[in-house]
Amino acid sequence: MDVMDENERMINYLKERVVLINKKLEESVKIKSSDKYISNLLGKSGYEYHHEAIDKGILDPANYLLGMGGKRVRAVLMLSVIEALGKDPNDYVEFALVPEVIHNGTLVHDDIEDHSSTRRGSEAVHVKYGLDIGINLGDFLFFFPMVALIDSKKLSVETKNRAVSMYVKEMLKLSLGQAIDLAWHNQSVELEGITEKQYLQTAANKTGCTFSMAAQLGGIVAGADDKTVNALDKFGKSLGIAFQLQDDALNISESALAENKGGIGDDIKEGKITLMVVHTLKVASENDKKRLVEILRMHTGDKKVIDEFIDILRRYGAGEYAKKQADEFAREAWLSVKGVLPDSESKKWIEWLTNYAVSRNV
Repeated sequence: MDVMDENERMINYLKERVVLINKKLEESVKIKSSDKYISNLLGKSGYEYHHEAIDKGILDPANYLLGMGGKRVRAVLMLSVIEALGKDPNDYVEFALVPEVIHNGTLVHDDIEDHSSTRRGSEAVHVKYGLDIGINLGDFLFFFPMVALIDSKKLSVETKNRAVSMYVKEMLKLSLGQAIDLAWHNQSVELEGITEKQYLQTAANKTGCTFSMAAQLGGIVAGADDKTVNALDKFGKSLGIAFQLQDDALNISESALAENKGGIGDDIKEGKITLMVVHTLKVASENDKKRLVEILRMHTGDKKVIDEFIDILRRYGAGEYAKKQADEFAREAWLSVKGVLPDSESKKWIEWLTNYAVSRNV
């Protein structure tokens, strides 16, 4: 089988799983509020919920967000891990909503905190529905999918406890990563003092946590031992870093990702610190370092200034450096689980995902 046929087969594998996940999302979120819906989610109320307000304040914007699409790779990753470990993933599709819905919650908060106006080529949630609705929706999405896991009769108490413990720690890591990123954006710390290891830790927390959550949760649901779950954690973190480095590189190039997010150099407008920036601040001349920091502080949308910033990065090979690091983290991710997961079609897809992370254009 040639490379093209194999790639098509893996894409079809992804698409088939996405159909299952989208169907479960429609059953769980893409409906109108009712006494039955709230009772199933939270138990019976002693008073009365205003269902129209719940629709306007939560479900309508949630439907809008999830209706934008998305690759659903975190949810598919979780199901693939379950299958690779010998369980039927069709029995656990509802749990795959945990990393997927939480990921979407982080996107809502990210767009607010980064002052981004678009997401996936459409208006960001807070732009369409309001800042207050956006903040509350993100909070709701962080907790909502865990109810199905906590209330499930499919899982033992021990399995639920492992899952909840992992979830809480990963969510705290995610918040810490976001806090550091915000401090960098706001330049409340000295940017030239940021180290590469500090950037990688932040990327592992911000982007790696949802991949790690997906992989670990798949292992926990499948009954894997701690050694296997730890390997899946390392896989997810390394894969997330690879994804983030690829995102950063695509943001300063002619790419579908840059177009969908808000244009080439949107990260520069946000004052975002990337590995490319950290690398350049370490090796550039004093004048170029000063100019980079100056432009980041401007939060400018001026194309001429953004192009100047990108030119400085390119002068010091920042894009090539980030790409090399992304490839290395993708390789590290795969090696983390290559010897842990039994051979299967789902394992082949997981390997394909690590390659996709650093070869995509979106």
